[in-house]
Parts: sequence; structure tokens; C-alpha cells
Amino acid sequence: MTTQKSIITLSLILGSAFGAVQAQSLDEFLRFSQPEQGASARFKALGNAQTALGGDLSSISGNPAGLGFFSQSDIGLSFDFSSDINNASYFGTNSKNHLDKLGINQAAAVFHFPVRKARGSNLSSGWLNFNLGIGYHRTGNFNSTLGFSGINSESSYGDFMALEDGNLLGDIGWQFGMVDENAAGQLVSMTTPNSLQTAYYRETGYQAETNISFGANYGNKFYIGANIGLTRIDHRMNRLFMEDGTIRDYGYIFAQNPSSRFVNPGHADYGTYNPLLESDYEFDDEYWSSTTGNGFNAKLGVIFKPVPEFQIGVSATTPTWYSLTNEYEDYFGITNYLTDGTEDADENVGDPLFYDYDLRTPYKLSAGLAYIFGGGLLSADIDYVDYASMSMSSSSVEDDRAFNDGIADTYTGTVNFRVGGEYMIAPQLLVRAGYGYMGNPYKDSSIEYTGQTVSGGLGYRINNVYVDLTYQNFQRNYSMIPYLLDDAAGFYSPVVDVKNQRHNVLLSVGLKF
Repeated sequence: MTTQKSIITLSLILGSAFGAVQAQSLDEFLRFSQPEQGASARFKALGNAQTALGGDLSSISGNPAGLGFFSQSDIGLSFDFSSDINNASYFGTNSKNHLDKLGINQAAAVFHFPVRKARGSNLSSGWLNFNLGIGYHRTGNFNSTLGFSGINSESSYGDFMALEDGNLLGDIGWQFGMVDENAAGQLVSMTTPNSLQTAYYRETGYQAETNISFGANYGNKFYIGANIGLTRIDHRMNRLFMEDGTIRDYGYIFAQNPSSRFVNPGHADYGTYNPLLESDYEFDDEYWSSTTGNGFNAKLGVIFKPVPEFQIGVSATTPTWYSLTNEYEDYFGITNYLTDGTEDADENVGDPLFYDYDLRTPYKLSAGLAYIFGGGLLSADIDYVDYASMSMSSSSVEDDRAFNDGIADTYTGTVNFRVGGEYMIAPQLLVRAGYGYMGNPYKDSSIEYTGQTVSGGLGYRINNVYVDLTYQNFQRNYSMIPYLLDDAAGFYSPVVDVKNQRHNVLLSVGLKF
């Protein structure tokens, strides 16, 4: 399977001390706006190419017109085991982290209500059924762990702090002695390159949707459906960045500014900062964030069968309107190992803060085509998602304008497609395969952030019981920046190369009655 490489700038997330509103970020908005289409193991094996298909519990959350294909009631449960693996490379040092999770991917039921026909009437004409579906499914799995470590020969965190003059992060650097002023009064780093930098990122949580859906069948030719979705987000993140480095020596600092608090005995803070010269230090920057909230959306879909072998499906999904609360806090600490053999420690502990905002995700338009033949089927879908239509609102008009302008400047509309097939290889035993591609939401074509899945599975049918087993693989290669420097001025941002893989095994069991 081919992969794409991208460079993701996470400065708003990773530089957590920028201010209250920036505990959120455009990257977080994008994450919440890319839900996975909830599906049974069968449709997952088909690459989720389901817009023109029906008769599966996934239709409750997918194209609700597919509910019209049910000729009896159905109840089922799907389990999902995921293993998320991140391989990272930072200045030539490789690291690997993984996180496993077992959970329920879908729980759903469809209730079949046939239309009673008058004696002697055509049983295959007019409205044939009106079916009701109720289902819960996970649309996002946020569980992931990423770690990296390496000797940064080009920069230090003090270089990042020096660029944040006037912000909290610049103030922290001043407090800890990691930055100082030069003769022109500008902040400059007091830390040397060749520092050991280590970071850990841990995300947990989920995105889920509960749907109430309706579907109907007209003459085995035309199927129509609609649903309402009640959504939930619970996303938690913990980031720890550590640096082991050294403070600059007397000669370097004196050349920058002879009046510096590090070298000028007449400075009021000389006694505090002069002992830090040439000291080794251990610096920690840790950040906790929790975003929770609820939302709602709606879907409308139709499926048309011009001939028995072909099915054409179309569906439209409204934006999801979320009401979210972000709780976050940060911690900064440093320990200096002085040249006289003593230690000096300092810290800055932030208070927990809360930020409420509303988020509107993009709308989505989907179309699909399915070909049904003896013993099997082929299905293909295409989506259009307009990520530039995302927006947020809060109690601050200024913040809203800044974020929404950023959305318009950063994101664009994109196309996703999925294909899949199913074939009966023996009585009651089916084999399936599928492929899915998620397009690039970034307007800047130099940032490639596509996602791809390959899947396969088996299905077994006996009487009214069915069991489906699917394996799905997702893979993405990208690069991320732990902290953002001014590359144009010769301060090169460090880059972590990451290879992310997620292995999923899904098991669905169900009963028709």
C-alpha cells in the first residue's frame, strides 16, 4: 500500500502557553471533523463502500435509504480491537510506541414494518415497508501514543522561547534563565544546541454517534431514508516535552549584552542568574487537555434500482453542530545543576482553565454505485467534504474571527473514495475486500495529508444468524514539528518523521427475526 508524506505544524497544540483560546487549534477542529463512518464488520471489509447498498445495520448511520432493503427485523453487535503503532525518527534516533484498545464499535437494531396489501393486489408495487433503525457506533478512536528522543544539534527550546517575547512562554523562559536580552533589548536564547530532547504524546478518548433512522421501500425500485444523529466527543491529551541542556558561558553572554543580569554585578538579579552560567539543566514542559461535548446532525438518502443488477445511491449529511468545553492546564519546571555542585530548581504551575465554544463541522455529499451479480457484488463510493465550511464561535468575537479566518486560509474541499467487493466462495461463506482513500483537506498543496485503508474479511450465514470477521489496516507517513522556529532567519524547526499504522480487527454477530 502506498503512503503519503506530510508536514504538520502543531505549534498551537504543542506551545500550550500561548493563551486561553489557543488551547484549541485548527488541527483539533480537523480531527473532530473527520469521523469514521460507523459500520459493521461486513461493510468495513468492503472498504465502507456502502452508499448504494442496503440491508445491513450500517445503513442506520450511513445511507438511511438502505433500511428499506430489510425484509425482516435485525439486531447485531460489533466489537473492535485496535492496535495503534507509531514509529518516530528524531535526529537519527528511532523510537516506537503502541497502544491497544478493545471496545464496542456498533450496537444496532432494525425493526421491519411491512405494508399490508389488500387481497388480490400487486404485492411488489407501491410502498412495501417502513423500517425503523436505532444504533450506536464509534466514529473516532483517539487512543494513540507517540514518543521520540534525540540529540538536537541545531536548536534548543530556548530558541523557541526567545521568539515568544510578550507571550507567557517568553516570560517562562525569562523566569528560568533560558532567555535573556541582547544589547538591542531583544530576547535571545541562553541555552546551547546539542541538547537531549525527549517527548511523549498520549491521546485517549472517542467520538461516537447515536442514530434514529427511518427507511422505506417503494416497489423494490426506489428507497428513501432519513436519520437524526446525536454525537459525543471525549478527547484527552497529555504532552510532555523534556530537554537536557547547558546554559551559555560568560563570554557568549557578555558579547551579547555587557549589562546582562548574568554578567553585570550591578544588576539587581545578578545574584540569582550569575550562578546559572554553564550549568546543566533539565527542563520539563507538560500540558493536559480535555475536550468534551455533544452535538447533532441529520442525513437524507435515496437508492434507485433502474435494473435488478444495478443500484445507485445518493446521500447528504448536514454539518454536526457541537457544543464543547475544553479544560486544560500546564506545568513548567527546571532544575539547574550548578558548577559548585549544588542544585537550583524553579517551576511555574498553571491553574486549570476552561473554555467553551461551538464547532460546526463540514457538510458531506456522497454518491455510490453497486453492481449485484450471481454470488457477489461490487460497490464504489465517492464523497465531497468541504472542510473550508468549518466554523467555531465563542464568547470572544476576536477569537472567532481569528480562527474562522484561519480555517478559510488553511482548508479546502476534498474528495474521498471507497471500493469493495463480496463473493460467496462456498454455501453460507463469503469473502470480502475493500480499499478506502481519504483526500487532503489542506489548501496548501505542499502539505499532503491523505489517509488510506486496506481491508478484508469473511462472512458466515446459518439460518438467521450471521458472523462477520474483518481486518483493516490504516497507514500514514508524516512529519511533525515539536516547536516552530523562524526558518527564514536561519533558525531551523526540528522535524520528527512519523510512520503511523493502525491495525483493526472487527467481529460482528447478529440475528434476523
